[in-house]
Amino acid sequence: MLKRIVGFVILFAVLIAPFAQLTPAQAFEKEKVPDTFPPPQAHYFPETGHSAVNYFLDTWKKTPNALFTLGFPISQPFIEESFTNPGEYYRVQYFERAVLEEHPEEYGKQGNKFYVMGRLLGTQLAKGREAEQPFAAVADPGDGSFIPETKHTLRNKAAPFRTFWEKNGGVAVFGYPLSEQFQEINKADGQTYWVQYFERQRMEWHPNEKPEYQILLGLLGNEYKTAHHGDKEEFKFQAADGTLPRSFVYGYNATLYWQGTAWQDRKRVLAVSKNSGVKWLRQQVQWKYLHDKSLAIYWQELDDIVEDCSKEGVNLLISVVKSPTWATSNGSDGLPAREHFSTFANFMGSMAERYKGKVQAYEVWNEQNRACENGGDCSKDGGIGGQVANADYYVDLLAAAYDAIKAKDPYALVVSGAPTSTETNRPDIAISDVTFIKEMLRSPNFRADVIGMHPGGQYNPPDTLWPDQPGPGPSWQNSREFYFRRIEDIHQAMVDVGMGDRQLWVTEFGWATANNTPGYEYGNSISFETQAQWIVRAFQKGRHDYAPWVGAMFLWNLNFAISAKGAGEEQHEQGSFGVLNGDWSPRPAWNAIQAMPKD
Repeated sequence: MLKRIVGFVILFAVLIAPFAQLTPAQAFEKEKVPDTFPPPQAHYFPETGHSAVNYFLDTWKKTPNALFTLGFPISQPFIEESFTNPGEYYRVQYFERAVLEEHPEEYGKQGNKFYVMGRLLGTQLAKGREAEQPFAAVADPGDGSFIPETKHTLRNKAAPFRTFWEKNGGVAVFGYPLSEQFQEINKADGQTYWVQYFERQRMEWHPNEKPEYQILLGLLGNEYKTAHHGDKEEFKFQAADGTLPRSFVYGYNATLYWQGTAWQDRKRVLAVSKNSGVKWLRQQVQWKYLHDKSLAIYWQELDDIVEDCSKEGVNLLISVVKSPTWATSNGSDGLPAREHFSTFANFMGSMAERYKGKVQAYEVWNEQNRACENGGDCSKDGGIGGQVANADYYVDLLAAAYDAIKAKDPYALVVSGAPTSTETNRPDIAISDVTFIKEMLRSPNFRADVIGMHPGGQYNPPDTLWPDQPGPGPSWQNSREFYFRRIEDIHQAMVDVGMGDRQLWVTEFGWATANNTPGYEYGNSISFETQAQWIVRAFQKGRHDYAPWVGAMFLWNLNFAISAKGAGEEQHEQGSFGVLNGDWSPRPAWNAIQAMPKD
C-alpha cells in the first residue's frame, strides 16, 4: 500500500521547478556548493533507515499526502551533478518517488518557495528513448487532446490519465507529457500496465484496483538510484544515529577572557580543548560590559577571543546574558525592558555582522526561567530576588535578536536560551523548565534554529531517572529535575507542541566533584573517576540514544578550576565541575573525553 498514491494529490508549490535554466552566476562547482541553511531538523523513518532533514524535511511536511507523493527518504543528502545542467552541482536528497534539490540562490526569496525543488526525473528516465514509437512526436488530431509544448496527446483512453492530470495539479506537478499512452512492463512486479511519461513523473494504470488506487505514480527516485548509484554510501540503511542533519557537536563551556592575568593562557586553553578532540567552545558574554548608555559598543577582548578561536579552528557558541542597568526597568542586569528590545537586537545584529563566519552560533540569554536571572542574585543562597518574566516576554526578545542576527549572518545558528532544570513553579524563584519550554514553543512569535536546555545531574548516573529507575540517594533523587535524562522530558514537550523534529542543544551539563559551596554537597560523593565515567556515558546517550534530535552537548566545564584557583577559590563548585585541575593538569574526565570516539 505504501508504494501507491491516493487520488487527488496536490503537490506543494515548493516542488515546482521553473523550466528556465539557471544563469551561469547561479551555478555551483562541486567543491563550492554552499552549506545548508539553518535550522537543522530531522525525522527518522525506520522503514528505509534514513531521515528526511533540514529543508528537505520542511518540503516533505508541506507536501499534502507526502508519503504517497514523495515516499520515504532513501538517502541522506549529498552533492550530485545536475542532469539538466551538466557541470553544475547541488545538494540533493532522494525519496522513493522523487529527488529533491537545494537551490541556495533561491534562499530568502518568496518565503523560500523555490529553495528546494523537484528534479525532472520523468525527462531523465525517458532520455534515449526518443526513437521509440510512444515517445515520437505526433500530429495534432484536432480533438482537443494535443499538447503543443511537447507534441503529444493527453487523453482518457485507454487509461484516464487526462482527468487525473487535470484534478491533481496538471503541468505544475507532473509537467507536460513526453510520450503517448503505451503498455510497459513494470520492473518491480513484472506485470504489464498502461503508462504515460511526463516531465516529472510516470503514470501507471491499475484498473483492477479500488478507484483511488487505479492510477499510481512511479517510484522514480528508486529507479534512478538503482540505475546510477548502486551501493553508494549515502543510500545504505542506517540506524537513527547515522542520520543526523549535521555533524554532532562536542563542546566545552570555557572561560577565554582575562588574557594577561597570571592564570589565563587562551592559546593553551584552545590547544587543550583540541587535543581532547573537542573543537567547539561556549563562551558567555555579558552585554552590560560591552554596551554603554551612549550606545557605543566596546568589543575589546571579545575581538581577540573570536580571532584566536578562528585562527585555531575552534568553533564558538556565544551565550549573551545580563543587560546594562540602564536598559532594565529596575536597574538590575536582568532581561531588558521592552523599550530596549530593539537596542538588544541592534547589539546582536552588530555582533553577527562583526563576527560573520567566525562565530558559528549565538545563544540568547541563559536560564531565563530563574527569577535571579531577571533582577536577582544567582550567586547568593541558590539564587535570590528577581521575578521570572513570562515566556511570551522572553520570546519577543528572542525574536528581535533572531531577526537581527539572521539579517547579518543567515548561516549563524540561533539557540534559544536554555531554562534551568526545575520543577519549582513560583515566579519569585523559578518556573518548571518543561512548562516554560512549552510556553515558549507555543508562542506564534517563537523563532530559533535550535532549542537550548540544561539537564540536571546532581548525584545521579546518566542512565537513571525518577521514579522508575532512581539514583542512589540519599538525596537529590525524588524529582526528575535532578537527572540527566530530563532531556527526554524536554523533548517530549517539543513533541507535544509539534516541534519534535527540531534539534535540541544541551548547552550545559556535568557533574560536580568535591567542593566547599553550599548546595553542591553531592559533589563530595563523586570521585574524579566516577565523574569521567558519567560524562562519557552522557555524551554517548546524546550522540546515539537521542539521535537524531540532540545535535550538540557542551560540558560544564573545561577550565574553571584554573580561574577559581587564580581567584583563591580552588574549591568553588564551578571549578569542581571542570575536567582540568587548577594547575592545568588533566583530570580523568579529560583523558576519558580524549579517548572517547567522536563521529
